Amino acid sequence: MNITILSVDIKTTPTAKGSYQTADVAYKNNTFQGKVEGKKVMSFGATAASFKTLAQATAGESYEVSIVKNDKGYNDWVSMSKAGAADAGAPQTASAKPTTATASPRSTYETPEERAQRQIYIIRQSSISAAVSSLAAGAKAAVEPSKVLAVAKQYEDYVLGKGASGFEDLPDFDEKEFPDVV
Repeated sequence: MNITILSVDIKTTPTAKGSYQTADVAYKNNTFQGKVEGKKVMSFGATAASFKTLAQATAGESYEVSIVKNDKGYNDWVSMSKAGAADAGAPQTASAKPTTATASPRSTYETPEERAQRQIYIIRQSSISAAVSSLAAGAKAAVEPSKVLAVAKQYEDYVLGKGASGFEDLPDFDEKEFPDVV
């Protein structure tokens, strides 16, 4: 397989018996329509020779890679040799050494405000469902959406503890009155 190196990031991983290194390689697969791919190459085992070559590689260099399928079915890069001139489209001055300036990952967790708003949506959805069930119980005609929303608003106000929900005469649940429920 013929590849052009885009970047190489060497990382050291500590273990109980010492440490090992990995090379995370971003490369353009010239053998397969110039597709950009990635590969992790270990500093030990069958890939040790390729790791040594990658540790000295710079972006824009082209290599011929010998691949052997290991006993677990994965492709190991067992050897690499420099190929002809680098691909004209690849960056020629980029370094293959690890970079320290990386973009920090964005959090995908909800903020407290987003979580609170999601709870309101859940309460509203549940209230609408309960209102439809309440109004449809003895109805002989289709239930009007405006009536459903009015009843759902009453349920929502009650759940959120807002006044004038229409359920003021209902008792509040607390631990002293219902210790097994709460």
